[in-house]
Amino acid sequence: MAKLTIKKLSKNYGALKCLENVNLEIDDGQLAVIVGPSGCGKSTILRCIAGLETLSEGSILIDDELISDKEPRYRDVAMVFQCYALYPHMTVRKNLSLGLEHTTKLSKKEIQERVEKIAGILKISKLLERKPNQLSGGESQRVAVGRALVRKPKIFLLDEPLSAIDTKLRRELRNELKKIQREFNITSVYVTHDQEEAMALGDKLVILYNGKIHQIGTPEDIFKNPENEFVAGFIGKPPMNFFELKVENKNGKYYLESEELTYEISEGYFKRYLYKYGREKLIMGIRPSSIKLATQNTSTLDTKTNIATVLLIENMGNEDYVHLVLKSKRLIMKIVSENFLKIGDKISFSFEEEDMYLFDIENKKSLKE
Repeated sequence: MAKLTIKKLSKNYGALKCLENVNLEIDDGQLAVIVGPSGCGKSTILRCIAGLETLSEGSILIDDELISDKEPRYRDVAMVFQCYALYPHMTVRKNLSLGLEHTTKLSKKEIQERVEKIAGILKISKLLERKPNQLSGGESQRVAVGRALVRKPKIFLLDEPLSAIDTKLRRELRNELKKIQREFNITSVYVTHDQEEAMALGDKLVILYNGKIHQIGTPEDIFKNPENEFVAGFIGKPPMNFFELKVENKNGKYYLESEELTYEISEGYFKRYLYKYGREKLIMGIRPSSIKLATQNTSTLDTKTNIATVLLIENMGNEDYVHLVLKSKRLIMKIVSENFLKIGDKISFSFEEEDMYLFDIENKKSLKE
């Protein structure tokens, strides 16, 4: 086991800032998932850890020992790439053993014993004499993982290893990867752009955007307590709905209002979250699962209910993603499949005030910290 520490890491390509002041600590045996949109710098962090990229600033340590000035082969890390990069002219057995033959002083017998042990754990023993072109995508992925694990590295790096695999198999293999990681108890850094995959895999999530870390935490904590608008909109499926609203006080009652939506909040809610907020407008977010059908009768509305028109219905099996239009504003509601809803229907909807997320209109940070 090993602890990985990244301090004030920056990576520039000329004038282009790829990573800026990245600080991260991953504990012994922990699986950390770096997640963010394409091009945000996720893979660059892995390449810096592996020694495939030089740092512009900062340092990387394993068990408090500086490794960022060492050549890749002396860092004791192993990496699984998106394309697997198996040697096509070699058998699976040779693919697994080659690294050990060139980087260790193990005997041939010891190497073969280790290869066969790893193959057994990964359930690829029957594939040892095959070549990569005789393997399925899932089998190739297992071989790539085995090639990394057979070296018994201190740090295990995985760069979107499931992105080229179909959806059903991807779910199966990510469960296998988590099981293997637990079994080996190896400190791991996994990179993906798929937030669903990140939530399913990670002990710790690292949300990266534009080369900066926006939040670090458990999947549950990040989902429930996003620190800013980007994290709130990125984590969750379907994505969160956002409204730019004014805070209004009318006759002693408090409202969040825009041209599209009006919502009355309680005095207690106002005092908890908005009493010290000095700006006229804010950003309100509401998850699709928190929006509820108020009633089919839209003739009477209360101060927490609004009317929208059904624009599109995505049937996802036991639930529907209902796309609504509220005047010029579009939003999504996630509900248990309701056969009575049709495109063009006018429905009334509402939500609880405690389900709202509030963000500063300028710095986009949460107001509910």
